[in-house]
Amino acid sequence: MRLTGFRVLTVVALVFGLALIGATASRADDGDSQLMDTSHQVSDISKKIAELTAKGQFAKSGKLAAAADCGFGDPSQTFLAWGDSASYSLAPQGDYVDTSGWSFKNTGAITSDPNPLGSNALSFFKGDSEAISPAMCVSVDNPTIRLMMKDVGGNGKADIKVTVLYEDVNGHTQHLTLAKLKASSSWSPTIAIPIAVNVLSTASSSGWTAVAFDFKVEGLQKDESLELGSLYVDPFVSR
Repeated sequence: MRLTGFRVLTVVALVFGLALIGATASRADDGDSQLMDTSHQVSDISKKIAELTAKGQFAKSGKLAAAADCGFGDPSQTFLAWGDSASYSLAPQGDYVDTSGWSFKNTGAITSDPNPLGSNALSFFKGDSEAISPAMCVSVDNPTIRLMMKDVGGNGKADIKVTVLYEDVNGHTQHLTLAKLKASSSWSPTIAIPIAVNVLSTASSSGWTAVAFDFKVEGLQKDESLELGSLYVDPFVSR
């Protein structure tokens, strides 16, 4: 199947528009911003999408897409109590009840630590702890992710680096750091994190692209732990 000339122009305009939005949302306003500046990478991705769609071609899919789960929970205003009126859906295995699709490296445990949005938490106890979510399907309708987070016994210097794993237009798995999350001593929501690479869905024949999220702790001190609550994806229904 080839893209029509009209669709090529539409997709190209949409891609560059989304790249501009993503760059604006991800730009660091000051040295304390937790979001990384992804504008350069998103611009490069958008150019490759434009080149591909101009030829009437679709992006290739790889191993990440083959493992992707497109099942999300029902949307609700999950973070309304914190002034966020957007609707969010629970990501596949995002509540840690089933972790069969997760990958862990030196992660302390899935703990039973009740928080405002769930009963389970992902705990990081060591300086090289890391957890990678199951692969999931996202589109331009899924602009952000958000979680709850808590720093236990720390001084506020530790953070969790959030990296998105994604497939480029050739189906090869790539990675892009999105944020470095800081936490307070009590449960509170993280910032809303732009996925950025969801623009790749505009070059897919299915209308979605596969991503997974890598959470890696940095600067963790002795007797300190960081905890993450359930993983939510914005399904854009509130926009």
